[in-house]
Amino acid sequence: MLIAVFLVYLGVVAALTVIPTHELRVRRTRSDHVNIIPLSYSFRCFLQDPNMHPRLALFCLRNTIGNLLLFIPLGILLPLVSDRFRSLTRVLLAAICLSVTIEAIQFFSQFIGNARSVDIDDVLLNTLGACLGFLIYLLTRNQPRKTNPQSFADYTDLDRQL
Repeated sequence: MLIAVFLVYLGVVAALTVIPTHELRVRRTRSDHVNIIPLSYSFRCFLQDPNMHPRLALFCLRNTIGNLLLFIPLGILLPLVSDRFRSLTRVLLAAICLSVTIEAIQFFSQFIGNARSVDIDDVLLNTLGACLGFLIYLLTRNQPRKTNPQSFADYTDLDRQL
């Protein structure tokens, strides 16, 4: 069941990041935005003129939060699906690999008319999101279960009687 959920999650990630959206198809414009300087675009986006148009401010916020939230499930699901990903280092490397792959696909798809932009900030935010997801996994996996010891003893006695 977890593997199916994980595969559906990967499909959603692909749909959101690689497949051109309706908005991009309607605009039919080609994006040549490629940012390889970490955090430069994000800082410029948020630290613009205080009279910045509200739509641009909303886009900056949505883009940042969206990149973080998109990979939180990856950090939670990877260690649940495979024991190999029960360390932060492995989840971090998997998140970097997946995010760089997405950005590379977006870069090369620009040559066939896809209007997606390529940004190293997306890789950083995705990776941070996966790390937050792994932290959530760690915090929730060791929660003690609230069971009543007496009720367990009752079942054991009932088992003996049968």
